[in-house]
Amino acid sequence: MLAGISHATWYRRSPGRPQGVRTPHRQRNYPNRVSQAEAQDFINHLNSEAYGHLSVTQAYWRMLDAGLVFFSKAAAHRIARARGLNTDRRARRRGTGAQRVKPVVEAQAPNQLWSWDITLLHGPGRHTYRLYTMMDVFSRKVVGHRIEHGEAASFAAALIRDAGTNNQYPSVLHADNGGPMRAATTVQFAQSLGIRLSYSRPRVSNDNPYSEALFKTVKYDLRFPSRFESIEHARAHLDGFFSDYNEHHRHSGLNYYTPNDVHHARAHAARAKRQAHLDLCHANHPERFRTRSLAHGVPERAGINHQQTRPLSQTA
Repeated sequence: MLAGISHATWYRRSPGRPQGVRTPHRQRNYPNRVSQAEAQDFINHLNSEAYGHLSVTQAYWRMLDAGLVFFSKAAAHRIARARGLNTDRRARRRGTGAQRVKPVVEAQAPNQLWSWDITLLHGPGRHTYRLYTMMDVFSRKVVGHRIEHGEAASFAAALIRDAGTNNQYPSVLHADNGGPMRAATTVQFAQSLGIRLSYSRPRVSNDNPYSEALFKTVKYDLRFPSRFESIEHARAHLDGFFSDYNEHHRHSGLNYYTPNDVHHARAHAARAKRQAHLDLCHANHPERFRTRSLAHGVPERAGINHQQTRPLSQTA
């Protein structure tokens, strides 16, 4: 203790030994490592006509029985994974038509952009119902919903009609590529109201994130039943859920204001009330806060593919 510090402190403060060149474990040339030539030979066989239609596991065992490989199945999967060949390797069907344009739409106020979709609900036995929902993207308010036994264009048109409070409809209505969304009845009715239609690209779920996130919120609710006793039971439950959701749900994408507050221009008053309480918390317990907490306002815009956003900002 001549230095006045402990043994551990001395070693912690002393300069470390210069580090030499270190080779990552994956790149070290162990005696038992599969050589690059063997790995490439395996990949060549894997992509050949004889094995190209098989999974990595099936291809490996057939090559082993044919005397073509001299390593384990785990090594075969590591080699395939390093080259991006460990997933579905079947050739994708490619359409001959024009590629769908990526939808880019934005809203800076309520009733500029709505999104809608349909999801399945389980009833008694093998019975199923369809939940139609329509959401305002800027405020996240569910402006309309209905539950039916199936999917039909007539239900879609009725959903659009009933969602327009005081004949106030959005400038753009976004949906995926389901039958009711693309049906001539739906298209003609929406166009007659002056609504421009926007559609997701096929098999791109991120093109309609708001409706998808809403369905997850609905079904992950602790009160959501695994099965509904009847369609009347389903309608009663979802009526209550969406009423509570619009009025009381603190939405992460809205900086935890409710859809109704944002939709009906009450967010400014809600923010002032929240800020007053945060100031009171700071005044009563300054030791709990390093700085004065600020109540953030509502995001100025929302949209689909309009900017690079974190997934959290679009969840319900």
